[in-house]
Amino acid sequence: MPLTLFDWTHLAALSTMLVGAMWHDVAMRRIPNNLLLWGGLTALGLSLSPHGIGLGSAIAGGMVGFFGFLVFYLLRMLGAGDVKLAGATGLFVGHPDMLWVNLLVLLAGGAMAFAWALCTSQLGTVMQHLQSRLSLRWLNRLHGDLDTPIHFPLSPTRLPYAVAIGLGTGFHVLRTWPAS
Repeated sequence: MPLTLFDWTHLAALSTMLVGAMWHDVAMRRIPNNLLLWGGLTALGLSLSPHGIGLGSAIAGGMVGFFGFLVFYLLRMLGAGDVKLAGATGLFVGHPDMLWVNLLVLLAGGAMAFAWALCTSQLGTVMQHLQSRLSLRWLNRLHGDLDTPIHFPLSPTRLPYAVAIGLGTGFHVLRTWPAS
């Protein structure tokens, strides 16, 4: 079934938001709030259209995206802009598709992190941190709490996670959109 004008408009708005966010995140390590606000309001407007996904689906998708990545923000693994971008993306994609997008974004982020560690010669350090963290968790299970806090080591160089959000969403769109 060929894409309609509405489908192209929806795709153009989503793509504009994601490309803008990726560009800002790579260039400045920030995602502007006005871009996310524009994207979210556009997604909500499109969801209200007779051809849209519906307001309920859009809001549920936004919540899945936002709360799905909020945990990583609370663990200081992602920035607030990344979480807001996932929420705005969910407003475009809707529920239940955003569950799959979250999974694809996590896979893209993991592949990016592996490639980043490999390219910056930090793969050995990352693996040592992972091994010590898993060992400590295993000892805590065997012997109870050892009063040793578990910290995520923070790197001075952070991944532009908007790229992972864009890649995961793009893969989902390429996989599902023409079939709609």
